[in-house]
Amino acid sequence: MSKKSKKVKATSFLPMAATGGFFIGLGLGALAGNALMAMAIGVVVGCAIGYSIDKKNGITYGRRSH
Repeated sequence: MSKKSKKVKATSFLPMAATGGFFIGLGLGALAGNALMAMAIGVVVGCAIGYSIDKKNGITYGRRSH
């Protein structure tokens, strides 16, 4: 085996953050009594956090410029 390290392609953090936001919103919604609104807010916050992390890591969602 070669001692050169292989470069691992960066993967998106957005789906995991959105799912985490959904479940956190589900739990907080059960406590607050308004599950639908809390889940929606959780998903939006999770997507925003995931997008900012992906942007910082250089992951794009559209076409790449040549």
